[in-house]
Amino acid sequence: MLLERHFQVQNMPASLTLRQALKEWLLPRKWQHELRINRSILVNGKYLSYNNPIHNGDQIDLTLETEVKEQHYLPNPKITCQIVAENADLVIINKPGGLKTHPNRPDENGTAFNQLAAYLQTPPLMLHRLDMLTSGLLMAAKDPLVIPPLERQLAAKTMERFYMAVTEFDPKLPLSGTIQGPIGLDPSDKRKRMVRPDGLPAVTHYEIVQHNDQFALVKLSLETGRTHQLRVHLASYGMAILGDPLYSTRAASRMYLHAYKLKYCLPFNWKFNTVEIPVPPEFQALTD
Repeated sequence: MLLERHFQVQNMPASLTLRQALKEWLLPRKWQHELRINRSILVNGKYLSYNNPIHNGDQIDLTLETEVKEQHYLPNPKITCQIVAENADLVIINKPGGLKTHPNRPDENGTAFNQLAAYLQTPPLMLHRLDMLTSGLLMAAKDPLVIPPLERQLAAKTMERFYMAVTEFDPKLPLSGTIQGPIGLDPSDKRKRMVRPDGLPAVTHYEIVQHNDQFALVKLSLETGRTHQLRVHLASYGMAILGDPLYSTRAASRMYLHAYKLKYCLPFNWKFNTVEIPVPPEFQALTD
C-alpha cells in the first residue's frame, strides 16, 4: 500500500535535524531507512540529507510503500457510541459499558468497531482496547501512517490513560499509592488473571477521591497495560471494583470502571492533546 503524508512542521520546541525529527515523530527505523534510500521524503519540495536542520513552517512530503494489515468489520449503523473527538488521523469515542471493542469473528457486527466502520465508511484501525464492561474513551486510527507512532506512545507511556472506579472501601489502606504485582493467568479459570510471581510486571497508581463507609471513588492510571490489570490489582488490595463479575462478590447493575481521560501527542507534531469526559453520575452518588 502506498502511504502519503503532506504537512507543515509545527510546535517544534528547538532546532532539530531531519533525522532527529523523524525519531521524535516515532517513525519505525525501517520506515526512516526506506524514506532515505528511496529519497521519498521532501523538505520544501527538495530531498535533503538527514543531517540538515528543519524549521517550523517547513513543508514535509513523505511517501512510503509498505505492507498494511487490513482490518475488516461489518458496518453496523445502530451507533450507540458518542464521538468525542475526531480529525483526519483518528477518532475517539465514548464506548458504553457492555459493548465489546471489536468482533472476534468476521460475521460479528455488534461491537464498537462495527459501529465505527459504519460511521467512518471505512474500517477503523485498532490501537488499544477496553474490556467489554468498561465504559469510556477508546481511540481508533483512520490513517495507517499514524499507527506506529501512536502505538509507540502507548508503549513508552507518553500516551496516558486515566480511569475512575467505584470499589469497596478499606479504611486500613492509604488514600493513595502504587500497586506493583506481576499478573499472569489464573490456572483455576481461563477467563481470569491473578497476581503471581511468574507473571508479567504491572504497575497501577491509585488515589481515593472520596468515600463513605462502604465504597470509594478511585482515580487510576496505568504504567503498564496487562489484561484486566486494574481489576486484578484492585481486587488484590481488597478494593474489588463494584459489579466486576470475575473479581468481586458484589453484584451491581454495571461494572463501575470508566476511562475518563486520555492524553496523547498529535502524530507528526509536538503538541499534546487531552480529551476528558464526565464520570457517570452514579459513580459519585454511590460514594457520597
